[in-house]
Amino acid sequence: MSVTVEERKAANKALIDEVLKAYPEKMAKRRAKHLGTFEDGKPDCGVKSNIKSLPGVMTIRGCAYAGSKGVVWGPIKDMIHISHGPVGCGQYSWAARRNYYIGTTGIDTFVTMQFTSDFQEKDIVFGGDKKLDKIIDEIQELFPLNKG
Repeated sequence: MSVTVEERKAANKALIDEVLKAYPEKMAKRRAKHLGTFEDGKPDCGVKSNIKSLPGVMTIRGCAYAGSKGVVWGPIKDMIHISHGPVGCGQYSWAARRNYYIGTTGIDTFVTMQFTSDFQEKDIVFGGDKKLDKIIDEIQELFPLNKG
């Protein structure tokens, strides 16, 4: 059984509409410009990649924190890097690492390890210094060979 061109177009439109339902109305309107299907004689769907990232929307480009953490701390392999912030920021900045290293993880290199203080709203209000002190003490006890 073959599908007609009109049936295929209707199915594609239904699929795109289903994807856009996941977004809030304003964001769905913006995302709709980037979703389309190939049709003979129709130009591309207008994908634009050189635009500013929107707060709250995950991008493949990352964020300033993840970028600076990778550039500044990424090459330093013999000390433990702590993300004193939300666990999502720590995970995102760690997962995007592409630093080459040699050594034994947990002994003389800590590049592949991710430590975060899991900063919460209450830490912003009441201070997170005690939480940071605690994580530093725990790390020093678990990994005494780290240089940081």
